[in-house]
Amino acid sequence: MFVLIAAAMGGGLATAALAHPLGPAWAAAAVPFGGSAAALLAAGLLAQRRGPDAAAVDLDGQADLMAAALREIAAHGRAVDERRAGAAETAPREDRRGVA
Repeated sequence: MFVLIAAAMGGGLATAALAHPLGPAWAAAAVPFGGSAAALLAAGLLAQRRGPDAAAVDLDGQADLMAAALREIAAHGRAVDERRAGAAETAPREDRRGVA
């Protein structure tokens, strides 16, 4: 993502520098087009570099791992809640009726 942002900014600045002799209005109008073209080129190069092996992602396996991790976090949270509830029952209670 940062590569695409850097490519868009660099392409926009390069386009502005190249279009500046035509005038500042032309340069300002050309910046979005040059930045978008540079970002599109960078995205194409990144996609080509990634290759066809990236398409074979095991989404079911990733979903199973995420569900297992969430179950573990939930179990840990329940254990912490039970410990807090047990500690609250055994803690001495203070009488605060006279405190202003």
